[in-house]
Amino acid sequence: MSEEGFDKTEQPTQRRRDDARAQGQFAYSHELITGLLLLVGTVGLWWTGAALASGLSQEIQSHLRTPRVELSVGDIPAFITDLGTHGLQLIGGFMATIFAVGLIANLAQAGLHLNTESLGPKWEKLNPAMNWHKIFSTEGLMRGALSIAKVALVGVAAWWVLSDRGQQIAALSTGVLSQTVSTAWGIGIELLIAASSVLLLLGAIDYGWQWYNNEQKLRMSREELKRERKDDEGDPNIQMRRRQRAREIVSQRRMLEEIPKATLIITNPTHLAIALRYERGVNSAPVVIAKGRDQFALQIAARARRHGIPVVERKPVARALFKMVKVGQEIPQTLYVAVSEVLGYVYRLRNVA
Repeated sequence: MSEEGFDKTEQPTQRRRDDARAQGQFAYSHELITGLLLLVGTVGLWWTGAALASGLSQEIQSHLRTPRVELSVGDIPAFITDLGTHGLQLIGGFMATIFAVGLIANLAQAGLHLNTESLGPKWEKLNPAMNWHKIFSTEGLMRGALSIAKVALVGVAAWWVLSDRGQQIAALSTGVLSQTVSTAWGIGIELLIAASSVLLLLGAIDYGWQWYNNEQKLRMSREELKRERKDDEGDPNIQMRRRQRAREIVSQRRMLEEIPKATLIITNPTHLAIALRYERGVNSAPVVIAKGRDQFALQIAARARRHGIPVVERKPVARALFKMVKVGQEIPQTLYVAVSEVLGYVYRLRNVA
């Protein structure tokens, strides 16, 4: 069954969110940034406009009042440079504030990361046949509606500001220059504040829609959750085998610690090794205290030899013990005769020694 056949009913995991953000998929509204920057810039101009105009006016007047022996075309670039330098000094704080607000607003939405995948060219985006359906998608219709609303609401805001300013606008051409500039400046500031407020409102709506739409895209099916959990935790079968191997290692370590207490070791000789302990008057029958195959069988035999415990090769007996008796159990009656023969052999060796 294809992945599209599963219902995406589960909330996205943090890994899903991180992967999507790394690929450039997150809620982001250009209108919100534009409206915020325009509003901050307008308030900044309204707050510092008088000081900026006064400073530039004084700079121009100081240049014009400076006595010059001869005014040439070559003096004009120096005049413009000095005026521009002084203007940058006056508006440096204002521009730094705009930059900081824009940077903070972008980081709040997108975070700080470098998406190298989005920097590369994607030629499929230039193919109309592959992208025409996006125009009529819910997201495309939402973007179109937002653009129409932007133009309409900015127009309504401008009309609302100018509707009762008819007489002031008509008097601009007949008034004193300073009064005309002041009136035009005030009307311009009001227009910018109204337009930026509209853009900020639309940006907030757009960001809310982008966030909701992104959350829907990030939702996961149960099959995707299982696959992600499997990737994170590993294959359950592998994990089970690892746990089983860990238990075997612990069990083997404990069995090796019991080897010095053994009476004898019966081997195959290299594939199997079974450690038996028998004390007359204590055990009714020999007890298997350790057993192993292959490499572990060699470890059992080597440790027994280091402690002076007899290692006897009896292939049929070793195979029967390994198959029939668990560690910690007494040997069954069917093996009494075979094991007693081996025990007798060990006791005779000890007596001889």
